[in-house]
Amino acid sequence: MQISKVQTRLASSILQCGKRKIWMDPNEINEISLSDKRKTIRKLIQNGIILKKNPKLHSTNRKKFHLEAKKKGKHKGIGKRKGTSNARSSERVKWHFKQKVFRHLLKKYRTSEKIDKYLYRQLYLKSKGNAFKNKRVLLDYIHSAKSEYNRKKIKNERQLARHNKKTAIVKNRISKFQDKMKKIYQDKKKIKNER
Repeated sequence: MQISKVQTRLASSILQCGKRKIWMDPNEINEISLSDKRKTIRKLIQNGIILKKNPKLHSTNRKKFHLEAKKKGKHKGIGKRKGTSNARSSERVKWHFKQKVFRHLLKKYRTSEKIDKYLYRQLYLKSKGNAFKNKRVLLDYIHSAKSEYNRKKIKNERQLARHNKKTAIVKNRISKFQDKMKKIYQDKKKIKNER
């Protein structure tokens, strides 16, 4: 005997699911076809002749593999892009993160006294003005600025030493000249007094 629609409809209403989710034992067709009341169908459900099928799970395995491939850089060609490069990754956000990196580095260098507060301020404003492309460029600039600063410092020290030496020579000459003039003046006075 064939199972009529009545049994499936009653079973689905009892189990609170769709008709296609109902499973009936094909070996117990005679018993199922005789039951046309809710009470008898409930008994069949208890005995395990009529069952509710498990929901089909949507596998995320393909999605997982696709994402792994995307991380490697696949599926990101021109044909897959929908939107401008700025829409896909904002220039403003990139700049913001770049500034974070620069400012963190400058702060670290200032606290460890690798750079003084004047150079820090200068580099801070330069980085804000988008003068550096990345961290490596900033580091190169810091090294070159430090070497330039040291060179200027040595040059100034040498210049100052030279200046001090010259002034000392001039002072020495002046003092010698004054001594000489004093002697001459005293000699003249003596000659006058003798007369």
